[in-house]
This record gives sequence, structure tokens and C-alpha cells, in this order.
Amino acid sequence: MKKITNNTMLGKLTILLNAVVLVCFIIAMLMLMKFDKTNKVVISQRGDYEKAYEEYVMAQHPLKQDSAEVAYYQYKIDTLQQRNVTTKDEKAALAKTIEDNKAILAEKIKTREEHLAKVAELSGPYEELNAQWDEVNANNDKAKRTFWTVAILTMIVFLVKTFVLAHYGYKNSKNLHNVADWTKNGTAPYMSYVSWFVPIYNLIKPVSFINEVCDDTDYLLENKGLVPSDPDKIDNSGLYLGIWWGLLLVSVWLMNFILYKTFFSEGPLFLKFNHGTMVIVAIVIMVLCMLMETYLILNYNKKNKLMADNEDKF
Repeated sequence: MKKITNNTMLGKLTILLNAVVLVCFIIAMLMLMKFDKTNKVVISQRGDYEKAYEEYVMAQHPLKQDSAEVAYYQYKIDTLQQRNVTTKDEKAALAKTIEDNKAILAEKIKTREEHLAKVAELSGPYEELNAQWDEVNANNDKAKRTFWTVAILTMIVFLVKTFVLAHYGYKNSKNLHNVADWTKNGTAPYMSYVSWFVPIYNLIKPVSFINEVCDDTDYLLENKGLVPSDPDKIDNSGLYLGIWWGLLLVSVWLMNFILYKTFFSEGPLFLKFNHGTMVIVAIVIMVLCMLMETYLILNYNKKNKLMADNEDKF
């Protein structure tokens, strides 16, 4: 049974998946800019639309009362006209009452016509504006759905890549536990999965786990004479790991938060930040993160292959 497995293919698969993540992320950013273009149109037209809608609705409010009042006075006049009176004075009083009510009815009809004219005046511009509003919102919703589709796809690929990277860490840690008893006092191999997928814990543990695997591997290779031991050599592996981890945290957590607040909120970030610049910054940070991760994986692949090729020395 082999004590040391060659895990370089897992490392290369992780690098390939990183490239896919990067391509998906860049496409998502382009879709985000497309959404931003339509979203700015929606925001710029919202004030005019809401004002026109309010005026149109307010103009319609009196119509119900107007119709009720016209119907009331029309009914009252009809009722009065059907009343039977016998004396001359009663006829004169009734005629006077009917004329008064007709005058009031005429005023009510005039008021209703004025309100109808106002509604008609506002109707044309409002209907045109409403059609434009529906169109820009439809375009905006379509752009938003496209972005979220690509964003979710990017997230899925990223999670798959993270699982492969966790498995890569598990296999490399397992190698160390198989050939060096003293590593059993350290972190168990299965913690590679735990460190990546347990919330909050995954903000710190993955980098410490990888750092432990790298340090143990370097010590083991030097101890077996597979690499020269140079006490004066400056080891920058910890620095590179720190840079990679910082870029990853900024890219996954901070930049996503900033992008969300910039593009999906109308707060200070939306108003003050240049949206195109933020997209460029996000892409640059993601590219640097992936390049640094690629470098670290390729560097460890060399060590893993060296161990696998010299298994008989362990």
C-alpha cells in the first residue's frame, strides 16, 4: 500500500477550476455593468414617473364624488318634477326649487367636465410615461436576472473549486500522517474540509491548516535530505500564504459587500463610488488572488511529486 500519493492532478484541477471561476466572475461583472446601465435609467426616471402617477391618481379622485353629486341632483329634479301640486303658490315654489336644483346640477356637471378634462389632459402624457416606465423596468429586470444567473453559476463553481482544494489539502495532510508519526499530534487531515466549510471558522482556519501542511512538508523533505537545508535561506512561504489569504478574504467578502452596496443600494456607495472603477478593482483583486493561489499550488505540487518519487526514503 502506497504511503504517499501523488496529488498533483488535484492541484492542477484546482487551478483549472480557478480559471473557470475567474471567467465566470468576469462575465458576471460585465452583466453587472449591463444591469447598472438599465438601473440608472430606472432611478433617473422614477421621480418623473411617481410625480406623474400621483398627479394622475389625484386628478381621478374627485370624479367619483362628482358622479355621485350629479346623479343625486338629477334624481332630485326628476322627483320634484313628478310631484303633484294644486295651488298657484305651490307650483311657483316647486318651479323655483326645480330651477335652483337645475342650476346646482349644471354647476356639478360643469365641475365634473372640468375634472374629466383634467384627467384627459394628464392621461396622454401619463400613459406614454407609464409605457416607457414598464419598458425600462422590464429591461432592468431582465438584466438583473441575467446577472444573478451568472453570479450563482460563479458561486457554484467556486464552491466546487473550494471542495477540490479542501480535498487536495486533505490528501497532502494524509501523506504527512502516513510517513511522519509526529504529525499525528498536529491537525487531523479531515480538518481540511471542516476548515473550509464551517462558517466563521473558515475565516481563519484554512490558511493555518495549509501553512501547517507546508511547514511539515518542508521539514520532512529537509530531514530526508531531499532538499538542501540552508539556515540562511529566507522563507517567504508564510508571507505568500498571507497575501493569498488576504486577497481571498477581500475578494470573497469585502468586495462582494462593496459591490452589492454600490450596485443594489441607492446609499452613499451608489452615489459616491465610480461603478466602473469598482468592477475593475474587483476583477484585479480576483485575478491577483487566483494567480497567487496558482503559484502556491504549483509550488506545493513540486514538493508532493518529490515525496511521491522518493517514497522509499520515508
